[in-house]
Amino acid sequence: MNTRLSKACAISLATPLAVAVAWLMFVMGGDMVGAGPFVDRGPKNSAEAAGLARAADVLRFLRMGEDPHRVYPVRPEVISSAVLRVTTLEAAMWSRQLELVQLLDDQHSITREDRATLACLAADLKVDDVVEYLAPEGTGYCTPGQTLERVIARSRGL
Repeated sequence: MNTRLSKACAISLATPLAVAVAWLMFVMGGDMVGAGPFVDRGPKNSAEAAGLARAADVLRFLRMGEDPHRVYPVRPEVISSAVLRVTTLEAAMWSRQLELVQLLDDQHSITREDRATLACLAADLKVDDVVEYLAPEGTGYCTPGQTLERVIARSRGL
């Protein structure tokens, strides 16, 4: 009986330790493949930063030399699973943050030609304050849905 008691005692002491070691291995393995709870899920580029409405990160990426007109890959959770390749300027429309658009404009990232296209995208997304800011004269030149469809089509053509 004494042997059985010491075995039961050893098992009851070893079980929590084994569970803790297994959990630690699981977390470490997840971190190694980029899926753990401690993995930085911050923006990978200026387009992701814009889509997440993280103005400070947008500025950081731009100051590191990223081009706001270049098409960048974005993770599905940033904008949507249908939009995986966007420019920083386009992603800013999805942020729905007028202040971010104004910041990009203040940084001279938005050209005269960009304003019309971005206003059409903002109109497609129904971000009225951004439309008013980019095109105070209105967006009568836009074909509804066309600019949004062009961005989505770019993502389908990966």
